[in-house]
Formats: sequence, C-alpha cells, structure tokens
Amino acid sequence: MKKGIGLLLAAALLIAVPNCTHADGATKVEIDGKQVVYTREAGTPFVDEAGRTQVPFRQTMETYGCTISWDGTEQTAIAQKDGITVKVPIGQPYIYRNGTKVENDTAALIQDGRTYLPIRVVLESFGATVGWNGKTNTVVVTSGGPTAENGDIQVHFLDVGQGDAVLINDGAFEILIDAGVAAEGTKVVQYLSDYVDGDLDVVVASHEDADHIGGLPAVFDAYTVEEVVDNGRSSTTKTYQTYRNKVQAEGTDYAADTAAQTIALPSGATLEFLPITAVYDNANDNSVVTMLTYGDVEVLFTGDLSANVADANSSLFSDVDVLKAGHHGSRTSVSSQFLQTTKPEYVVISAGIDNSYGHPHQEALSAYLNIADVYGTFRSGDIVMTTDGKQVSFDTTEKLTISDVGVKSAGTTPMQKPVVQPEQPAKPTTETTVTYIGNKNSKVFHCASCSSVSQMKNSNKVTLGSRDGAISQGYRPCENCQP
Repeated sequence: MKKGIGLLLAAALLIAVPNCTHADGATKVEIDGKQVVYTREAGTPFVDEAGRTQVPFRQTMETYGCTISWDGTEQTAIAQKDGITVKVPIGQPYIYRNGTKVENDTAALIQDGRTYLPIRVVLESFGATVGWNGKTNTVVVTSGGPTAENGDIQVHFLDVGQGDAVLINDGAFEILIDAGVAAEGTKVVQYLSDYVDGDLDVVVASHEDADHIGGLPAVFDAYTVEEVVDNGRSSTTKTYQTYRNKVQAEGTDYAADTAAQTIALPSGATLEFLPITAVYDNANDNSVVTMLTYGDVEVLFTGDLSANVADANSSLFSDVDVLKAGHHGSRTSVSSQFLQTTKPEYVVISAGIDNSYGHPHQEALSAYLNIADVYGTFRSGDIVMTTDGKQVSFDTTEKLTISDVGVKSAGTTPMQKPVVQPEQPAKPTTETTVTYIGNKNSKVFHCASCSSVSQMKNSNKVTLGSRDGAISQGYRPCENCQP
C-alpha cells in the first residue's frame, strides 16, 4: 500500500449491528471463519452517535481479499476484487458498484483521520453474506454470496406483506415454500432470479389460502419446477384453481403430504415433512409442516397450523433453533405446550404493516419474546438466515419488541402492500346477496360459508354488505375463514 493513502485507509466500516460488546469491550468480526484482528493504532470498534457499531476498515477488507485505495479529489474510498470495483463517497447515502449506484441507509464518514464505510452494502456488493450472531456478538461475513461453496445453507424469509414466502438455498439446490398473494408473485420471481440457476428444485404449497399460494402461478410461469408438494386438499376459489392448473400444466412430479417423507439436500441437510395425517375442516390446520435439519441446527415451518393441532401432535415436535411463527404471529398458532416442546432460540414473523388482523397478536408476540430473539419481515424486509450446521446468524439486527403488536406504522407512511381480497368461487354461486355475516357480540365477521356462522345464534347475526363496511363498523375479520 502506498504511504500517501495509508492514513485514510487505516479505516473502518460502519455496520448496522446492536450496541453490544463482549466482556473485553470489543465487537468481533469473522470472515469465512477467521476472526479479524484489530490494533489500537489502526483503530478499534466503537459505537457512534447513531448507535451504530463501527469497525476498522483496512484489516477487514484486506482479510476479505480486497485491494483498497483512496481518491482524495472525489473523497471516495475504493475497494476492488474479482473484477468488482466498489466506490464509496464520503458523506453520501449510496455507493457505486461497477458504476451502478446502490442506495444505502448510512453514509461513509471520516473521523480521527480514519474512513468509515458501511460494511453490509460494501461486502454484499462483492457477493458476500453479512449476518449477526447475537449470542457471540460477532459480525459473520461469508464470501461468495448465495452459492458460496463453504457448507452454508441460507433460509430467506421474504417480505411479501400479509403472507408467507420462504426460500431454502443450498448452493445449486433451492426449495420454495409458498409465495404470498398473487400480487407478490412478481417480487418472488425477481428475488429467486438471484439464487436459482436453471430449474427450481422443489415447491411446497403449505395450504390453499391465497396469502400462501397466490404468487405461485407466477413462479411456475418463470421456472421449470422439478417437484411440487402440497397438502392434497382442493378448494373452489379462483386462486386455488389457478394454482392447480399451473401444477398440472407443469407436468412436474407431484406429491400430496399424506405421510412422512424427506427431501435430501446436497449439503447433507434434510427437509422432513412431519406426518400430521388427520384431516381438519379448517384449511389452516391442514398446513404442510416441515423441518429443515442441517447438522445440529433445526428450522421449523408450520404454515398457519393452529396450536390445538400442534399440541395434539406434540410427539412430532422437538427442540428447534429457529421457528417460522405460525399464522403471521396469530394467537391461534402458539401455546405454552408448543413452546415448551420446541424451545426456539429465534422466531421469524411474516406479516404486513397495518394488516387488518392485528398480527402479530399480543399473546403470541409476548410468548415468543419471553424465550427467543424475534424478527419480523414488516420491520426488516427480507430476512436471510445463514447456518453452517453449528451456528445460526441473521442479516438483520432489528429485533421486535412488545410495541410491535398489531404491526402499526406508528404515524409513518406504511409500505404499500397488496390487500388480500375475499376469495370468490371459481364458478358463480346462486347466493350473491349475503357477502359477510357478523356477530354483534364478538364483533367478528365471517364469510357466509364459515363454520362459525352455523354455530352462531340468529339473534347475534348481522348481514354486512362489504368487507370495508364491516371494518368501518368496528368488526374484525375471522382468523379462520379470513374474509
């Protein structure tokens, strides 16, 4: 390195991790399993006025294998590796990757003669994965991006608003579980394009609700899918009929989740389908339940399964490291027995800002917070979990608190997300005048076909002509039929 740029490039990277340190006072950085060594002369990690932890740049980037330089005229730090050039202007909320502007939520700065750069956006521009291990207060950097040949598996919890979509990425092998509502299909396809090279290996449709399978037809249009697994149930909704037609047109291997089965991944990991074989009236309770196991790490996906059904099948469950919260953080999908059985260390909730169901519910979020670190797509956007089979790290540090009950936008402009409209039958029905039935006592409204309506006293029933009208009158939607 030339002496003329040595001062500014004895630098540091700004990193969005919590304000926390080890007993020795230092946050650690690990790149491909190697801890970066910092010296007091070159700079040591510290927390700035914004509550961000900053770490020295030179050792970090050179450990990663970059050549670094400084453009004094443009006040820009430069890093180069493998044909990629990243330029980071001081004081600007963006960087340039091979000339393309990439927006960022932090700005590079100079302090005490050292340059500080945002680590996540910089290293991700080189194809790395940047995560945070809260247990050891370590920034975990994995080189090579989504297809790194280092034994890591990634689980991507996609932000699809009030819906579910999960991508399991094992090098060149990918499994997609659900894809949100139809309007999110394009987003899911675009997201997959960064990871799927060729065919999509497996699609799992947890159950027939629109907020889980609505986006899958777009996926079938974009990719050849090798295998599809769903619960084997049918529905008369247009969304389900479209999904089913796409599956049949795909001519792919199809399996109904009616017995225990396991998919082997190239890394040696497995995706096990837990055999909840009973058939229930509620579509949520027929959700396909899967367990990803890689080494000592287990990740559980339960779709919209209710706690009652989970507890009735408690022998199928065991300790897990990560739980994808059932039913978007609904109170119906968590119980003390279920949490005592699964004991997750991390919980991820997928829900939409200002959703009309009030997800996540206070009872559920409070229960999760008592035992685990909890993250939400509505706060962090897409969330990526990385594991080597021994440890787990996440690319977000924004943990949920009890104030996130109901996931309100808190006076800010909420992110616009598609509204899940009431499902209509694929074929016209003779009854078109009664759209919803409300319960005057509980202030809950239902689809006319909901089983709860038949159990309701006639004196409590009220006819509601529209969903918006029901909500404006103070009614909340039924969690089971999701009108």
